[in-house]
Amino acid sequence: MEETMTKQEPSFPASATGVAAKGPKKEPSRLKRAFETYSSNREPLHLQIRKSILDILAQGYWSPGDKLPAERDIADDLGISLGTVQKTLIALAADGVLVRKHGHGTFVAGDATQSARLIHFRFEGEDGTSIAPVYAEAIERRIVRERGAWSQFLTGSRSVIMITRRVNVADEFDCISDFYIDADDFSPLMDMPLEQLHKIIIREFIASNFNAPTINVTQSIACGTLPERVCTLLKANTSNIGMVLTVRSWTHGDRPIAFQKIFIPAGARPLEIPTPRLR
Repeated sequence: MEETMTKQEPSFPASATGVAAKGPKKEPSRLKRAFETYSSNREPLHLQIRKSILDILAQGYWSPGDKLPAERDIADDLGISLGTVQKTLIALAADGVLVRKHGHGTFVAGDATQSARLIHFRFEGEDGTSIAPVYAEAIERRIVRERGAWSQFLTGSRSVIMITRRVNVADEFDCISDFYIDADDFSPLMDMPLEQLHKIIIREFIASNFNAPTINVTQSIACGTLPERVCTLLKANTSNIGMVLTVRSWTHGDRPIAFQKIFIPAGARPLEIPTPRLR
């Protein structure tokens, strides 16, 4: 489930978002087609939009964790006011259908089972026993050839793929994850649309697509000053103190497979660290 950058909304192809890309004679978006089926109704516009979104969700076009198009894009696509779109999304969020995250966008409410499958982002839920929901946004992916903290672990790698993700926890705070994996062995990760990395658990994706399951993991935690780049991504205006969780993962034959650093701001929820069962 990973650089000083200017915040940008990720660009999405029409097939990923359901909103038609700009250009001459494009096919109507999935949302617009659904909306047109209700346009003859005498219901208020916000109810027509609501039904259209619910229809798309029922068809499985948007999945848990998917990011919806920007509010302005929806308004332009459907030819309605921004205020009407916002009213609809706020109502759907109040019903638990969507999750609105300030500065990040609107997402389909996450699958609770995904939180249960997490190893590293297991922050305490409201009831003190469950795991808080998390939403990831991939913000950078690049090939790294220089040496760094990962080099002493991924010793057989000439270059690595670095995936940086901003992980929002329960709409309260963000963490930054830098995930490193061999660039030669896992080069298809560079060809994936970046938005696909928003919602997958990378560990599971690697296991299912490359037959490289994570067999063993070690985790170490240090408290101190977070790097300036991380503070910028976290928009940390008051404190640059936090925790750094370093994760090393192995696959078959005790082969190192992934190196990860997770930067957690001060004041975050309690973090559960899974421990091996003692005999």
